[in-house]
Amino acid sequence: MTCSAFAPDQMTSRREEWNAQLCNLFELFSKHSIALVGVGNPFRGDDYVGSFILKKLMEKSKFLRHIHLYDVEDRIEYFISKLAEVKPRCVIFIDACEMNLLPGETRLVRMKDTKYAFHATHGIPLKLLCEYMLPESDPWLLAIQPEHVEFNRTLSPEIRRTASMIFKVISKEINN
Repeated sequence: MTCSAFAPDQMTSRREEWNAQLCNLFELFSKHSIALVGVGNPFRGDDYVGSFILKKLMEKSKFLRHIHLYDVEDRIEYFISKLAEVKPRCVIFIDACEMNLLPGETRLVRMKDTKYAFHATHGIPLKLLCEYMLPESDPWLLAIQPEHVEFNRTLSPEIRRTASMIFKVISKEINN
């Protein structure tokens, strides 16, 4: 996904802040339904990072009634109706986004604070899908700066490290 349309003041200013913000979101919505959605094309290198993280979470996490895990790869348009049926109070999309940062840098932003991307690896921008299909949810985007998104089936080492760190933070939150 191309997310270069973030307003600089809407982006987290330091690399570590996404971690605290994410933990705060889990605490804020601890009594409500939360959906974690991994987005990414498995044939475009680091673009796959969101799906990679969700696959690991689905393998390693215990079942919790209020946490819904979705690995949608690059087919978000096909899964958004399932999300709408669940009616989660909070939705956190995890996706590679071009933000003109260093590879692996991560930002957590409210979907409403993003602009429509001119180009995305999925057909319809996430913000537009959320506005029309998830009007009662509070959607967020955990955006990860990719290193490469050309045809490739592996994550770069820096993105793999970032994915591991994100996996650990989310696992700790949902398995407590």
